[in-house]
Amino acid sequence: MENLLSPSQLAVVTRVAREFGVDSVKLTGGEPTLRRDLLDVISAIKSTGVEDLSMTTNGVLLAKLARKLKDAGLDRVNVSLHAISRDGFRRVTGVDAFNTVLGGVRAALEAGLRPLKLNYVVNSYNESETLDFLELAQSLGVDEVHLIELHPVGLGKQTFSAHVGLDRLEEKLSQITKRIEQRSKHMRPRYKLSSGMVVEVVRPYRNPLFCSGCNRIRLTTKGELKTCLYREDKVVDISEVLNGAYGEEEKIDFIRTAFRTALLIREPNFKYYPRDDGIKNFKVGTNYSGLRLLRPTIGFS
Repeated sequence: MENLLSPSQLAVVTRVAREFGVDSVKLTGGEPTLRRDLLDVISAIKSTGVEDLSMTTNGVLLAKLARKLKDAGLDRVNVSLHAISRDGFRRVTGVDAFNTVLGGVRAALEAGLRPLKLNYVVNSYNESETLDFLELAQSLGVDEVHLIELHPVGLGKQTFSAHVGLDRLEEKLSQITKRIEQRSKHMRPRYKLSSGMVVEVVRPYRNPLFCSGCNRIRLTTKGELKTCLYREDKVVDISEVLNGAYGEEEKIDFIRTAFRTALLIREPNFKYYPRDDGIKNFKVGTNYSGLRLLRPTIGFS
């Protein structure tokens, strides 16, 4: 945990981000709950006036922390859960923590960390269990499920042979859904079930519509503004400014310039459809003209 940005440093960056229209911050990882000063981080970021402060977590420590996280200022959580059983969870993650995570989900709901969303990365090992997973999510009382396409980033590069498309799942969802909508962020299809739970489909791979609807900028643990998860060439390093012997106003001026630079250099990673991937996958509610730059959010990872 050495060399991580401090709560005060994260707050400074967030204050500048707010000037550029950022109203949503998500803490990601790694695993945020491993930070010993996580509650201080949450309090510092929330003190900047950010409207929506959320966190993605594996849920293992959530049962112990949920109430404290809410009291510190966290609004909601996304919990990663890619299996429907104890054995399946152990196979996917290598640890026996399925029941622990379920306990964390229940504790988060009780603490009011809502809307609570479950992230389910679909691959060739768990695709057949997806509808059963939706049943599990509904029984837990969660608000949303994100069905996420496996993409070749990080550990996903090592397991990308397990990649499957989401066409079949979307076809099944269209048959059981009450209403189909589209979220402006990443042009994501949203399927509202009769129970009220929403299933959002996240298709980041080879998807120019996903890229054109992206409004995120990431602050890495190294102190870099990263404009795209896929790219390493569109990065603005502000670590020297954050760690240097500058006054607070000097730091803010430098960081403002860094944000302007990051916004100028950002561009979609996927710009065109490959021949074997049709636009038919996104026909529901999609306006393919006049794609616009959305208000940005910021994710700390």
